[in-house]
Amino acid sequence: MAVEHDLTAPAASTGAADRRLTGAYGMHARLARRLNVLFALAESDMRARYGRGRWQLVKWLADPFAALGVYLLLVIFVLEVEEPAPGLSLTCAIVPFQLVMMSVVNGLGAVQLRRSIIQNMRFDRTLIPVSSVITESVAWLAALTLLPLMMAIYTVGPTLALLWLPAVLALTIAVALALAYPATLIGVWFPDLRPFAVSLIRTLYFVAPGLVALDAIRGEKAAALIKLNPLTGIFEAYRDIFLYGQRPAAWEFLYPLGIAALVLAVAVPVYVRDQRHFAKVVE
Repeated sequence: MAVEHDLTAPAASTGAADRRLTGAYGMHARLARRLNVLFALAESDMRARYGRGRWQLVKWLADPFAALGVYLLLVIFVLEVEEPAPGLSLTCAIVPFQLVMMSVVNGLGAVQLRRSIIQNMRFDRTLIPVSSVITESVAWLAALTLLPLMMAIYTVGPTLALLWLPAVLALTIAVALALAYPATLIGVWFPDLRPFAVSLIRTLYFVAPGLVALDAIRGEKAAALIKLNPLTGIFEAYRDIFLYGQRPAAWEFLYPLGIAALVLAVAVPVYVRDQRHFAKVVE
């Protein structure tokens, strides 16, 4: 009995090892398939939204510059805001808002844009909002060039605070991704509400310190209310590392991330439940 036990133990162990290897291989294969689908969705989305050829880059660069120009004229000549570097301060809000806004706009029409493949192919449809954010993140790289440009214009030198840039960029992408899921659902189930959803996101910009920095807002109660907007922490984090040259405050990361986690916790289960019906809705 003892000998039989000793002889079979290695066989059992080998079988377990084989199953682990098979499981690991299957997991990597599934991950590779998901990544291929994700990048294919993002590539097709990018071509549909931004076209092909050299003019694609021109459009990427023109959008954020146009937005900055309009708001800069408003701040300097209409509101007469007195700040040491109003253009840089404004850019620190416009750049992250560009990604959040365009991710929501993309998400609102993402399912309709992919109507043909949803009806004719089987794939993981939970990747649709992720691909929307990837598409806008690629285009967003052009908007990031505004930040060093405005620093040069206002002679604001770089500091060690710029080491926080990867974390701030990740924070912006996380919030954009969180909003892309409910935006996609709204675009599917309530298409008539798309203009309202876009207006709501624009309103969030104006009830955040988008035009002026948080410390320029008068009144402690008003500043406290504005801090409840998750965009406030993001805008101020950009100002900290690009304008003030200091480490972002903890709440500027934790509060937006907490709101993003809450939105994902609510929206993703609903999305997973309803995504199987997308083919019927887009017929």
